Amino acid sequence: MSDAKKILVVEDDDETRELLRMALERRGYAVFTAEDGVSGFEEAVRHRPDLIVTDITMPAADGAHLVRRVRDTPEVADTPILITTGFGTGNATFTLAQGATAYEPKPINPQSFMATVERLLGK
Repeated sequence: MSDAKKILVVEDDDETRELLRMALERRGYAVFTAEDGVSGFEEAVRHRPDLIVTDITMPAADGAHLVRRVRDTPEVADTPILITTGFGTGNATFTLAQGATAYEPKPINPQSFMATVERLLGK
C-alpha cells in the first residue's frame, strides 16, 4: 500500500467522515482523516496527501480557511482540494475562488464523487 495515493478527508460529521474513508479505502487509497480545518491543516502538512477532501462548514476552522492555509504553505500548496457542502453553490463558489480545485454537493453522490476524485488524481 506504500504506492497508494494518499487522501486526507476533513469532515466534522463522524458518519460522513467514516463513510468517505471506507469508500476511498475500498478503492485502494490510503486515507487520513481530520475533524476540522485546524487539525486538517496539521494532517496535510504531516502526510502531504495527493488530494484533500474537505467539508466547508466546520467548527474551529472551516473549509475556506483550510484552503487558504494550504495554498499559502509551499509544501502542500499544489495539492488538489475537493470541497463538499450541503449549503448550495454560493459557499462552493466562494471556496473555489479561495483556491479549491473542485466541488461536490451533499448529499454525496458516490459515482460522481469517485469520478471527481479519480479525475483530480489523474486516473
